[in-house]
Amino acid sequence: MDGQKYKIKMKTFKITIEKFQSLIYSIIILSACNNNFEDYSTQPSDRLSFSIDTVAFDTILSTINTPYKVLMIYNRHSKPLLISAVSLENGKNGFKINVDGKAGTDFHDVEIRANDSLYVFVSAKPMENASAEPQYLTDRVIFVTNGVRQEIVLSASSQDVILWKGGYFITEDTVLSNQRPYLIYDSLVVEAGKTLQIEEGATFYMHNNAKMIIKGRVTAKGTLEKPILIRGDRFDSYADIPYDHVPGQWEGIRFESDSYDNELEYVTIRNGQYGFDFQPSDPSRSKMKLNNVILTNFKGVLFNAVNCNIEAGNCEFSNARYALLRLIGGRYRFLHCTIANYYMSNQEAGWGNSNNETVQILATYDQLDGSEPVIYPLEQADFYNSIIWGQGSASDIRIEEDENVHAYFQNCIIPNKDATNDDPNDPNIEAQLVNCLIHIDPKFQITNSDNLFYDFRLDSISPAKNVANVLISQEIPYDMKGNNRFLDQGPDLGAYEYKAILAKNDN
Repeated sequence: MDGQKYKIKMKTFKITIEKFQSLIYSIIILSACNNNFEDYSTQPSDRLSFSIDTVAFDTILSTINTPYKVLMIYNRHSKPLLISAVSLENGKNGFKINVDGKAGTDFHDVEIRANDSLYVFVSAKPMENASAEPQYLTDRVIFVTNGVRQEIVLSASSQDVILWKGGYFITEDTVLSNQRPYLIYDSLVVEAGKTLQIEEGATFYMHNNAKMIIKGRVTAKGTLEKPILIRGDRFDSYADIPYDHVPGQWEGIRFESDSYDNELEYVTIRNGQYGFDFQPSDPSRSKMKLNNVILTNFKGVLFNAVNCNIEAGNCEFSNARYALLRLIGGRYRFLHCTIANYYMSNQEAGWGNSNNETVQILATYDQLDGSEPVIYPLEQADFYNSIIWGQGSASDIRIEEDENVHAYFQNCIIPNKDATNDDPNDPNIEAQLVNCLIHIDPKFQITNSDNLFYDFRLDSISPAKNVANVLISQEIPYDMKGNNRFLDQGPDLGAYEYKAILAKNDN
């Protein structure tokens, strides 16, 4: 019995010794760490280094939190540093900082190990400035180490907006001015029988998943000097690509079946999930007239129309993952349009490459609910003095083999003749080509997709120069940039007339 007690006591003593040893080791390690941190450099010459000297935001919208920007602080010395103070100099312009995981405006005794770094995250949420014009905001982050003051400049351009959340409904005839941009969360809906008029120079920023639904009528008439803009609401970048070049930033614009007599002029719309979605309509009535409109960079179908009557002149339709134009039944007329698909995207971001024809001319409407397809006769799909082009299979034209489909191309550049008539002896296809250039690169100015920036004006060696039909050009004697088409040897194909001297600038 006494031996058993002795064994139990020895075992207990052994466990206690092991715990004591672990405790001693922990104290030694912690003591070493503390000694390292307490041995701060006190030399004024041991200064902090920074990843940048200015944290600059582009346009930021009042009352809206911006995404964070990152500022790195480096201690490039052999001893730890104790930053006695980190603070915002002003602290009243809407800037916010987060230092090493802690949010605030004033920090003290921030430690940074030898040859180590800290994160500072900077964001902004400016107050309204009661001005229609953007206001310049600035502040400084002040760092004091060993009595030495260092600073990082913060800057931004703040824009007041008219903010609509939870759905905004136009229930009476309405004019939207250009005094301030509109920031749309959720949706902007024009009710049936009502007209929305948008003034020249108006801007709409669309938040993630925001959309416009037109049940009534919209007239948006910008000018060359004051175009109307509809785009996403992000002004920062994804890697080196501005979000303003990134597709899928918002949803799109849907025109319901009973919406007619819509008119858009000098309007630029970009970077949504889809562009225009025109629901089945009566093709004997005008659905839409488009003049000097740019519709570009969408993640889905850019222009989808079912049994509609639509005219477009001097328009650019460019860059979509799926079709640029999907025309199913109805009547369509395109004059001096540039239809170009160079949609290339960052695979890591999941945008994907374009995998559909640039233009689809169809009669069969596959219904989303899985019910029997509906046949809508495509009475007219006419293209005059236009360019249809792209890279790879994304440049093709597909015309459905159906007796109800009628397509016509005159003085156009098109990518593939065989797609307009898979069987020349097939009487069910009526697609005519008159004075067209087939599979000849139109030579646009910039088609490099590195930063998703493109310029579809013509290069000096473009075969699209001086080959347009003069009678058609007389209907639209000036191009999208206001250039006269009749000042050289002849009008050019597409929406842009080549100008030798001004080719590299905005005109």
